[in-house]
Amino acid sequence: MSYSLYWTERASKDLEKLPRLISQRIINKIESIIEDPHRTAEPCEGYSLFHQRIGTYRIILKIDDSDLLISIVKIGLRKTVYDR
Repeated sequence: MSYSLYWTERASKDLEKLPRLISQRIINKIESIIEDPHRTAEPCEGYSLFHQRIGTYRIILKIDDSDLLISIVKIGLRKTVYDR
């Protein structure tokens, strides 16, 4: 049983701004976690969100187990992605 993906507008724009090679790595990683996102995604401290590492980049995710939905919230460099 796999999860569905939802891309927020912010995450889509973040992905478009990245170099092609990095964005392809991110897409591949997201496609690989559809079956079981809890296996590799780690919880963000103090939030009900998760993050997934890809080198120096991070994907911020919201995982809804009841609807089997992964929402891609934000994508960016580790040093800036956690800023509000």
